[in-house]
Amino acid sequence: MMERFAAPSGSSIVFDVVGTGPPVLALHGVGGGAYFFRGFAQRVAGQHRVIAVDLPGTGRSHAAPGAMSLETWIADLDALVAATIDEPVAIVGHSLGTILALEAWAAWSSRIDRLVFVGGLPEPRPLIRERLGTRREALRNATTLAGWGEKVSPGNFAAATFSQRPEVVGLFERAFEMQPVQSYTRSLEILLAASATAIVPSVTVPCLSVSGAEDQYAPPDVVSTFLDALPSPPERHVWPDVGHLPFFEAPEEFARVVGGFLDKG
Repeated sequence: MMERFAAPSGSSIVFDVVGTGPPVLALHGVGGGAYFFRGFAQRVAGQHRVIAVDLPGTGRSHAAPGAMSLETWIADLDALVAATIDEPVAIVGHSLGTILALEAWAAWSSRIDRLVFVGGLPEPRPLIRERLGTRREALRNATTLAGWGEKVSPGNFAAATFSQRPEVVGLFERAFEMQPVQSYTRSLEILLAASATAIVPSVTVPCLSVSGAEDQYAPPDVVSTFLDALPSPPERHVWPDVGHLPFFEAPEEFARVVGGFLDKG
């Protein structure tokens, strides 16, 4: 079910609610949307209520002037959780969503009972900052993202996904190109400026990390360094033949592992 929330910033947040049970707030990364978590939500619908958000300024959500920023997103999400959920939530954050989950922990930890990091790091590593900065410059005068789906997908999917599930890659490329270029480039700017590294040692709730062995954004060795900085050992999963989008590349396993972690209460 699609719902809409009038945020304090003046933004209008659209989110999908699927299932019943303890709430799960799902936050997408750059270029994504609530649709990233559609399959996951359906697979755990009998045990959990998944609230998947289009961040303000992305997808179906509207951002008020000047409100498309990390700080405003965190404040608006806090208001969304308080007004529509009103109980502690688990946060599942993909990529940039991992940074948002950590920032949410720093800002409103009393509303959070566990964290799931999907292809996530507390900040982009230098190689990715350089790559995405170059992409941002290439798009500076662009009016659409036409043709960019095929350029972006190799950095998101494992080789096995290209060969065995090309329809998934094709759908991702089509959805990617449909987003407004201004929304995408602003999201890139937010990611490039973000760092939640200082927050990591303060996390006291149970954590889960899910990543792909072929993830170029968050390679397993770099993810491991991030997880080692958490005060308590998190549950860790690294899957072969998976890149940066495990909910698309290994959907059944993703739902089983994340759902099982959430079921631990």
